[in-house]
This record gives sequence, structure tokens and C-alpha cells, in this order.
Amino acid sequence: MTTTRLPQVPLFEIRGSPRTMGRMLGEQAGDLIRDMLYTYRSFMQQASGFSWAEAVRESHNYLPYAQAAYPQYVEEIVGIAEGAGVSFQDAWLLNCYEGVAEDQKLMACTSIAANDDVTADGHVYLGHNEDWIGGDSQHVYLVRATPDDGPAFLSVSYGPMLCNLGFNAAGIGVGINSIYPTDVRVGVPQVVLSRAVLAAERLSDALRACLHDRRASGYNHLLADRSGEIFSVESSATRHDVLYAHEGWLAHTNHYLSERLQAIEQRFVYASSTVRLRRAERLLRRLRRLAGALSLEGLQTILRDHVSYPDSICKHEVMTDAPHDRSRTLISMIMDLTELTMWVAPGPPCCGEYVPHRLESAAAPPKSDAAVPARQPQTGSEGELRFWSDATRAVLGQSG
Repeated sequence: MTTTRLPQVPLFEIRGSPRTMGRMLGEQAGDLIRDMLYTYRSFMQQASGFSWAEAVRESHNYLPYAQAAYPQYVEEIVGIAEGAGVSFQDAWLLNCYEGVAEDQKLMACTSIAANDDVTADGHVYLGHNEDWIGGDSQHVYLVRATPDDGPAFLSVSYGPMLCNLGFNAAGIGVGINSIYPTDVRVGVPQVVLSRAVLAAERLSDALRACLHDRRASGYNHLLADRSGEIFSVESSATRHDVLYAHEGWLAHTNHYLSERLQAIEQRFVYASSTVRLRRAERLLRRLRRLAGALSLEGLQTILRDHVSYPDSICKHEVMTDAPHDRSRTLISMIMDLTELTMWVAPGPPCCGEYVPHRLESAAAPPKSDAAVPARQPQTGSEGELRFWSDATRAVLGQSG
């Protein structure tokens, strides 16, 4: 196990309309976006059973639902593609990846939360280890965003993905964990719904955003706000349940805890998920018992835990696995929803230092869409554009 210290995660500042924010992000993160697309092209066939062109065609099915539910976030992806000089359909595909590569099962992510009833400093904390394909450790970044419409937010993302994990100026935070129901369908991609949570100004709005009635599948959304309310929202395409932090804290990994959702869970051995969940719960109870209350440092210790290594809370790659199956903790964060600060360590966090990032923005004044020079999107060598609907071409042709 290496003890080499990892470099800090880059931070990009964006503001303006959805299209403008997307362009600004695409321009700043362009190298990371293009490299992530190159990497996913290399294993898409193995991960999904589709060639890249077939996967693009499959992802097109999700677009009308996203356009109907959240056209502003489709516009963000259009902007990301323009800014990075890549095709919209390629960027859109990665935002639908979990639907297109539905058979890929990554036991990925651990989330914990604790409110002011049980913390030593009276703050509300939401912690999360973002576990995903190990190659994406080179594509991760932070985004500090000031939208024209809606609360400012601080988020984690990678490649051309929408921001979908973090907290906003209303003091609402979200951690997401992949789960595996049997009722998956074509609909609004999970990432789009999580982006909508970051725009919520009330906790009830965040709950509604998780549970759009035409969602393609579900995540576990661990939601918390600065008042100390903590909810674990478990969902599938057609069912959901909401668990509450009666003891002042909650933890979640990659399997359903609600009996109602367990009835439609894919039959699978959730060994890693079970161990990580029970370990996190035990450590939360133990640290509170020994210290009298939970601290920021204690929560960092939990997210660095190595019981059941390498399938631990602090997850490490198994290099003998196929590249698309090698999961690791890409980035670890603890959101202080009281102080609107995110403590971030590059993953795996045992090798990284937690550094604070506050929500206050120092971004330059916003530019109009007309004033932002856009690179011309690439159409790709496989002629993917012919599979895109008139509605998609209309979106691509709109001005900001």
C-alpha cells in the first residue's frame, strides 16, 4: 500500500447561463474531457456490449426525456461539448453511461452524514467517497458555479459529466451511490436528476428532484441540509423509499436498505457494499461513544478506513481486473453544510490530504453566450449525427 501524497484536485470557476457555464467548463477542463472520451472509447465494447457508434445510438433514446424534464441541463452539456471541442453526442453518451452499460456492476461509493445533534462542533457534515473506474482519477475536478438562475454550488465532476455531487448556497448537500434495481427503463438519466438537486433551494425540492416520475433508474441520494435534516432517498425507475436519520447520522453504500426496494433489487452478491456499510455504521457509533461526539477528523478517519482492503471504504484498484472493472476511490470529500465548505482529498484518501474549499466565488464577470467563442463540435468518424432526432439538432442549433 503506497503512502505517496497525491496532487490536489483542480478547481474550475464558472458562471452565467447553462450554455455559458457549460462552455466555460469545457474550455477549462477540455484536456480532461477529451482524454476521458478517448479512454471510454477504448473499453466501451467490453463494458456495454456496444460499439461506440451503437452506444451513441442507444444513448439518444434518453435525450427526449431529459429535454422534456430539464432542458437547461441538456444545454449545459451542449456548452461543455462546445467549450471542449468535442461532439455533443459523445458528451451526452457519458452522461448516460450507467444506462447504456447497465450490465456493468461497480460496487462504488460510500456516503456518511452526521448532524448537529451528534457532532462535536455542532456542524452538519456530509461525507462521500466517490468510487468509480480507476482511470477516471485523471479526469476529476471541482467546480465552483454561480448560475444566473438558482443557488451557487460547489461540486465534484469528471470529464464531460454534469455536476451532480456537492452542495449549494442554500446549504443542501447530496452524495450519490449506484444501486441496481430490475425495473430500469429509458428515461431521464440519474446524473441529470442529481444535477437538479444542486439547484434546489429547499430540501423538499431536492427530494422531488431525486424522484422525477420518468427517471430511467435510481440512485441512493444521501441528502442533508444545514438545519440538520438528513434523508436517504432510495429509488428505482418506479419505486422509492425515504429513510430518516433518527439517531442524527446515516450511512449508505450500494445496496437497498428498504424492504420495499429489496423486492426489485438485482440478484447479486453485494459483499463489498455490505462490508463497507456495516463498517461505516460501526465506526460512526464507536467514534461517538469513545469521543462523546463526531468530529471532522473522525469522519476523515472513516473515509480512509481499510478493513476488507482493497474492497474497503477507502477503495483501491485490483490491477488484474479489466480496465473498465478496476474501481477505486477517485476523490473523497466532507461537506460542512454549516460553514459551506468542502474538505477534499484526492483518492484514495489514505494517500491524500484533505484541503478546504469554500463556496465563495472569485470568478470573472459573466460573459454573454454571444461573447463566448465556441470551438466547433466534432461529429466523429462513425457518422453518429445521422441517428440524432430533429429535436436534438434543434438544441445543437440554438443560441444561448
